[in-house]
Amino acid sequence: MSAPRTVTVQTSDLGAVTVPEPTWCAGHAEQPVEALVDLGHRGTEHALGRPGDPVGIAFVSQHPHGNGPREIGLFVEQTALAITLGPDAARGLADDYETAAAQLRRLADWLHILQAGERR
Repeated sequence: MSAPRTVTVQTSDLGAVTVPEPTWCAGHAEQPVEALVDLGHRGTEHALGRPGDPVGIAFVSQHPHGNGPREIGLFVEQTALAITLGPDAARGLADDYETAAAQLRRLADWLHILQAGERR
């Protein structure tokens, strides 16, 4: 068994802080952290729907030191879509949403496994 992962981040309130980092976290290189409560773990981003033209994105996230919920969750963001469509394009968009729904169900199943592992 390997040692638990940690990450050290510079915070404005506590200086350099070393915290546990979940194995699913994609890293913190591009995440500015002001106060420790702002530190969040983010998994790999998943495009929802068609690759190249997704209807949204989703990734596993957690803010273990935040003021809100601290459990692992699934962050989902829909793309801004305001468009007039013909019948074929509307059917294509409906297909994209069906694909996105299947992808979200798989991510929800994975999230359930992650949450169960955290409760141990």
